[in-house]
Amino acid sequence: MNAAVPYPIQNPLKELALNGVCKYLLDNRTIHIQVEEVLNLRGQGNLSGTLVLEVWALPQRYAGGDFSGYLLASQTLGELAGQHCLRQCDYALPISEPEAGVWEMVLMLREWHNGAYITRDYINFQYRLRAENTIALSLEGV
Repeated sequence: MNAAVPYPIQNPLKELALNGVCKYLLDNRTIHIQVEEVLNLRGQGNLSGTLVLEVWALPQRYAGGDFSGYLLASQTLGELAGQHCLRQCDYALPISEPEAGVWEMVLMLREWHNGAYITRDYINFQYRLRAENTIALSLEGV
């Protein structure tokens, strides 16, 4: 389990953010997610809502706002105090397959707020996911 550590930053662009290298590896029916840092840049004493990392398959690259697609994998991180971060997050998660097709993959940092998860930050991955049937997943270049 990752422990939160102090992370003092002035004038943040985003209140909750993915920072550093974020990558994944597909291995059979498992997706391995690595995130260098998850930051809460809000003021000290400000506790986030419950945070989750989610990997989505979307019909087009994500640019923020509303979206529709398939949730491939999810990892609950819990709450994070303001001016703290989680470092070296590494998760092996079972993957749920989308319908057959070619999908853009995006990693989202989402926060529980007022009864729903809100996307606070995201990273579009370079390679698209090709789902051919219920047992075949592969990656293809953009």
